[in-house]
Amino acid sequence: MTRRALAAAILAGMLALASPSRAAVPCQEHEIALDGPTPAALDRSASPAELIDAIARVLRDKLGLPFSPTYKAYICADATAFEEGLLRNFGVRGVGGDWPIVPSAAGLATRVGVFLRGDYLARTSFRRRVTVVAHELAHLSQQDLARHQDQSLPVWMLEGHADWVAYQVLDLLGLEPYAESRAGIVRSVARAVTPVDHFPELDTLADHESWNRSVRSVPATYGQAFLAVEYLIEQSSSVALVKFMGASVEGDDPRQRWAESFSMPYRTFAADFRAHLKSLARPATGLTAEPKSKP
Repeated sequence: MTRRALAAAILAGMLALASPSRAAVPCQEHEIALDGPTPAALDRSASPAELIDAIARVLRDKLGLPFSPTYKAYICADATAFEEGLLRNFGVRGVGGDWPIVPSAAGLATRVGVFLRGDYLARTSFRRRVTVVAHELAHLSQQDLARHQDQSLPVWMLEGHADWVAYQVLDLLGLEPYAESRAGIVRSVARAVTPVDHFPELDTLADHESWNRSVRSVPATYGQAFLAVEYLIEQSSSVALVKFMGASVEGDDPRQRWAESFSMPYRTFAADFRAHLKSLARPATGLTAEPKSKP
């Protein structure tokens, strides 16, 4: 989740700060250490801080992504501390996005670094823990690429790329082959309650307001976004994608410079990807679901 999607556990946080309830335990501030060797594997008993340092090095050294040494990590004890940490650092005016509901965010990338729910990381699986950290650190790298003008990039690209990076990290660290991560996403898309024909178009998922309206369907948003980024990389390259993200520093619509980075016009890509998405969701044989029994 990007800082534009400042998960609105914020609303609950505002109420908590205004109430006489006990103060939240402050978030632990951690200086992300980029020096030292890049790991080939991770210790499953590693602390969140150790995971953050290791994954940041993988992004920089194995995936060739920029990562500013000025970023910090804030590991928060629970939801209340997470919300209060965001409010103390950014204030109400710094909250981006107008979410109609309060999502339970596990992490959030901001202009100063990444905020993480320590309690969530402690109780989730090791694979999921690494995925969350890698996804949020990927957003920090995107900020570096775009020189903090990433808000002009389409949301589907930002979120899809962050997931693509996370699955690459799982593969590079020997936790799960990329093909298995991808297969899980394809299955979720094929089995989604909302048929692929009714998924929002990429244009709809480009701005934060429309993304937020659609995010209740994870396959239609995050799943589709990942597959779109993967398809774009297959048709061009990851280098082309990085180049395009860097083009957002100009501040105008980056799609105007699409042809400078990619091998096909944007409209051709969008149409071809839609056909590709439908083919992935189409079962080879049989029914997609058990028929409902008659009353």
